[in-house]
Amino acid sequence: MFLKLDWGIIWPIVNIVVFYLLLRKFLFGPVSEVMEKRKKMISSDLDDAAQTKAEAEEIKQEYEKNLAQAKDEAGQIVSDARARAKNEYQNKMDQTKEEIALMRENARKDIEAEKQKTIAGLQTEIAGIALMAASKVVEKEANDKGNEKLLDDFLKEAGV
Repeated sequence: MFLKLDWGIIWPIVNIVVFYLLLRKFLFGPVSEVMEKRKKMISSDLDDAAQTKAEAEEIKQEYEKNLAQAKDEAGQIVSDARARAKNEYQNKMDQTKEEIALMRENARKDIEAEKQKTIAGLQTEIAGIALMAASKVVEKEANDKGNEKLLDDFLKEAGV
């Protein structure tokens, strides 16, 4: 059996081949180029997204590092402030204690001075009374040696 070629079969085959070649040149080529461009664009966008994600992760890590540093610095500042406040409190307490001690010492000196002044005043008054008593005794008995001795002893005891 021999195969018979008929022009009725050849023309559709030729038409299909020509149609395929035309489609390949005018449709498949541009569509392939568009698809390749699209593929490159998507790949580029994915690379950009990955790079952006990596940069965001790096920025996040830097932010967390800075945040940890800021917390440490804040803790140090609070600690320093507490230490300064404690030192200031202690200094004020020491200063107040010194002032109180000075005030007590001054008060003690004032009391001692007043005591000495009062004693001197009393001695003067006693001496005056003794002199009055002595003058009365002298008026009564000017010659009596015993009264003189008594007067001298009295004045010695009074501290005059």
